[in-house]
Amino acid sequence: AAAARRHLARFAAAYGLSRAALEAAQVVHVHDLGQGPVIVVLRQRVDGADVFQTDVKVLMRQDLALVAISGNLHPAAVPAMERARRHAFRLSPRQALGRALEDLHGIHPGQRGVVDLQRPAGDYQAFDLAPDSALRAAGLHLVEPARVKRVYFPMPEALIPAYFVEFISGEVESVSSDAYDYVIAADDGRVLYRRDLTEYDAFNYRVWAETTGDRRPLDGPQADFLPHPTGMPDGSQPDFIPAPLVSMEGFNKGPGGAADPWLPNDAVQTFGNNVDAYADHRAPDGYSNGDVRATLTAERTFDHVYDPLLDPVSSEAQTMAAVTQLFYVNNWLHDWYYDSGFDEAAGNAQLDNMGRGGLGGDPLHAEAQDGALVPNAARNNANMNAMSDGASPRMQMYLWNSKDVRRTLTLDPGGASLSTGTAAFGAGSFNLSAEVALVDDGVDATPDDAVDGTRDGCEAPVSDVTGKILLVDRGVCSFKQKGVNAEAAGAVGLIIANNAPGNPAPGMGNGEPADAVVTIPVLSTSYEEGSSLKAALLEGTVRAAMERVLGVVRDGTIDNTVTAHEWGHYIHRRLTQCFTAQCDAQSEGWGDFIALHMAMRDGDDLGGTFATGIYASEESGESAYYGGRRAPYTINFSKNGLTFRHISDGVELPDHPILEGSDPRNSEVHNAGEIWALMLFEGYVELLAREDEGGRIYTHDEARRLMSDIVVAGMKLAPVDATYTEQRDALLAAAFARSEADMLALAHGFARRGAGTCAASAPRDSEDFVGVVESFAMAPLAAVSPGEPDDGVRSCDDDGFLDAGERGKVAIEVRNAGPVPLLGAAATVSSTNEHVSFPDGTAIVLPDIPAFGAGTVEIEVDVDEAAVGIETLELRVDVTAPRACEVMVAGVAGARLNVDDVPAASAVDSVESEAPAWSTAGKEADAIWSREKTDLTNHAWRGVDHPSLSDTQLVSPPLSVGEGEPLVISFKHRYSFEISPATEDEAAIHWDGGLIEISDDDGETWQDVAAFADPGYGGPIGNTVDEPSVNPLADRQGFVGANEAWPDAEQVTLDLGDAFAGKTVKVRFRIGTDAYSGDFGWEIDDIEVRGIENTPFGALVPDASECGDPVGEGGAGGEGGGGGEGAVGGAGGAPSGEGG
Repeated sequence: AAAARRHLARFAAAYGLSRAALEAAQVVHVHDLGQGPVIVVLRQRVDGADVFQTDVKVLMRQDLALVAISGNLHPAAVPAMERARRHAFRLSPRQALGRALEDLHGIHPGQRGVVDLQRPAGDYQAFDLAPDSALRAAGLHLVEPARVKRVYFPMPEALIPAYFVEFISGEVESVSSDAYDYVIAADDGRVLYRRDLTEYDAFNYRVWAETTGDRRPLDGPQADFLPHPTGMPDGSQPDFIPAPLVSMEGFNKGPGGAADPWLPNDAVQTFGNNVDAYADHRAPDGYSNGDVRATLTAERTFDHVYDPLLDPVSSEAQTMAAVTQLFYVNNWLHDWYYDSGFDEAAGNAQLDNMGRGGLGGDPLHAEAQDGALVPNAARNNANMNAMSDGASPRMQMYLWNSKDVRRTLTLDPGGASLSTGTAAFGAGSFNLSAEVALVDDGVDATPDDAVDGTRDGCEAPVSDVTGKILLVDRGVCSFKQKGVNAEAAGAVGLIIANNAPGNPAPGMGNGEPADAVVTIPVLSTSYEEGSSLKAALLEGTVRAAMERVLGVVRDGTIDNTVTAHEWGHYIHRRLTQCFTAQCDAQSEGWGDFIALHMAMRDGDDLGGTFATGIYASEESGESAYYGGRRAPYTINFSKNGLTFRHISDGVELPDHPILEGSDPRNSEVHNAGEIWALMLFEGYVELLAREDEGGRIYTHDEARRLMSDIVVAGMKLAPVDATYTEQRDALLAAAFARSEADMLALAHGFARRGAGTCAASAPRDSEDFVGVVESFAMAPLAAVSPGEPDDGVRSCDDDGFLDAGERGKVAIEVRNAGPVPLLGAAATVSSTNEHVSFPDGTAIVLPDIPAFGAGTVEIEVDVDEAAVGIETLELRVDVTAPRACEVMVAGVAGARLNVDDVPAASAVDSVESEAPAWSTAGKEADAIWSREKTDLTNHAWRGVDHPSLSDTQLVSPPLSVGEGEPLVISFKHRYSFEISPATEDEAAIHWDGGLIEISDDDGETWQDVAAFADPGYGGPIGNTVDEPSVNPLADRQGFVGANEAWPDAEQVTLDLGDAFAGKTVKVRFRIGTDAYSGDFGWEIDDIEVRGIENTPFGALVPDASECGDPVGEGGAGGEGGGGGEGAVGGAGGAPSGEGG
């Protein structure tokens, strides 16, 4: 942890962080497996509360050398920050929960509708609804107590006191529920952040397992079918196999090396430390009366046998068998990834964390056969509510329809047989014959004149359809709404015709209205066949025979790959802070990859086709080949040619078979997610297949563990809201910390699918993912930074400045941020100054720079004796890297030549002297005030508008004022301080600002210069209205907001007259800031003081030395000589510096 802080401190300026902001960061997790990457996660806490989503992750090798830094801290978060009352927590936690519930359900619980359970856990307080709450009166409840904690919510320039609220709520009479995170502002209750924690996917699950080794779960109740035996969508399906009796205690390695048992010795049901598994057949959601946990059949034995030829809920034994398998798979995944670093401190789900860090009390709730006994319950799906650490995640596994034994739709007269699609609502098996009626609902809501909107069935039919099969068009409203309307009008059946020519009969989901129950038979047909049926109805009466014989319903609970997919959502959401559409898609991809990683076995043909959800998704067609995705997972581009660009809407799909009925939007969360999973799959295959002259580098089990380690470390390292390429980089960095060769294997996998080094993700907030730039290359990423010259080779005065007749050195750092070495790069150096030359020539031979590494070369620079007066050196280095993403990159540096730096030589401070006469004062002054470059050669004083409470000054040296002339101070400046702009009702609020003061008693007392001259102040500092400001300069006039010419500078002249004649004075520029936020601050240059008798400021003057006998002749040459720590010579050599 100390090493991580040191590394972070080195780069604090690049992240815009003060020392105080770093001090607010606390170590919350250390990932160190004893080998491979070390990751230290730091999080800011202010006044006992976390700063929301501002983690920074430091990645190091085992020797604690820095590899990478991910994320960022907030500059406004400092330990000593004092809250002004305007920032106070005005709302209570109870009120914040009420506001969140009102936002979700539209009903406020009432003034006393929420009760504090007085059960604090960590930072959290627990709450429930009061018995007389308005929400309870509306039939709603909290499935588990809600949790609320204080946080500070980061805005770009402020920290807002707020409450983090997390809850699961729903209707008492339903097995479904909503899981949400909210952040509610503590001043006015506005919603700052909202996230739906439910992940929706198309799989369900149950467990079979190996009987040896780590007793890994099999894919499900069918024989191993991976890879597909023929690699073709040929309709084949694996046979059912019996489930063996497997003995297991647990296999993770706790701190002492021993495994943590899944169940205590006296356990009698499937409720352990990691997982609480039960069948959630009935409302309400969660374990309740009528729900079932699996129980013992004999001592320490759960020997329930599942028969896949019977209905999932045909007996209690059948249900308990499913629950047992769900319990097993979730525990197995817990233990496997525990040993890769997903442990208590990392935020895994456990009832008891045993003092190992993190928050306990949150075993994973695994709900089998969810809603199986509730009419119209969800099917063909699964979901995961991945609550944050300390609240139980909730996995819901549903039943799935299997392929129909028989399904027909025939017409009389004519005997035509129509193609059909099925509905997830309505009657199951049926055999119905009745007259067909074309709907007329009396309302045309479609804007298309070519479409008869009265045929969509979205309103009640205006004609009598009692006893008839109703024909309606797809569109405008949900499929289910059409069914509700048809049944309410007395129709005995429903046919829905597609409204898109050339498309098949659609599948029909169980959508809105969610609480409605449809009992009549429902089938769909194609647009063309629907049109033919309408034409036949114009000719006379048509009868239709609708028949459907269901196959045995399948239980997603026992498809282990579906379970693993849902578990993948949970680990991803626990280890990352990722909430964008790209994050959602990646989460789907992570789910698929976690399932594939569990399913792939030693000896598999790595060039074959792989699928997940083979058992559960059988109804989708060719599940053994596609597994519910658009194409199988394979490295064979003729079977899956999807690449990075195929997450973008509007990009045409490859010309090979695609699963029929797939969503046409590339950005659809599962479609875009399968691309991420495919990239991971390619990388994993590369890792499995790594070879040297002795054969495979890793055994299958070694590669499997290695990939898991990289996955966990890569998730931990990911920045907030990581894009595809940022998450890729985190994985590659994690792999590189262990092995460059492993990193290259993964990088090659990403490159094969278009996410090579030079690829670019869509914008972070994109919803359609348009803007992806593909790259199939593994390339270096070059950057160059030349330094300033010295006079260290041949000097006349040894003053550090390069003067006429002298020769010096310039160090040039070349960095490579790519995964492969930067080879064969060359550089040229040039200058626009005619007196500057390069004795070894302008061509620079660059060393080979390793992946994620850096190197330094040094070149010599001559200034000829013809140089007279102060001159400027502009040094440009152009790097040509033929194999890099950018073939040409350049770096520019500047310096002044032929100068002497003379102290106390001028009454004008150009701020160019390397020995400034000014001093700073006040806490944090050194972090706020600095001498900064404004262009290649010019410097100015800069005082940062600090994002926390401060009062600092830039103080002049003593100024001896003469008797005969007025004291006149002039300077150029520009400024931009934090401000809340004026509104129609309120004046602008100047939170921060600066002013100028003068002292004639050596700083004992100070007066504002405004008492003697007009500095052009813009208004009062800290002019809050409702609450007093905490700014130390509150209510004083000062420079506020931005200067009129901003971002350009303006000239200021202060004529102080003879008020200080004969006195010695000091002048200071003073900045006062409040406790929050900040801005650019104040830049001051070219300070001239007239009317003084001394010359207090250093000055750059033309070099006065004569170069008759230069010192240091020879020295470090361009041919491999010189350089600082770890430098390499100009003609090549080993690269220096650390990777990163």
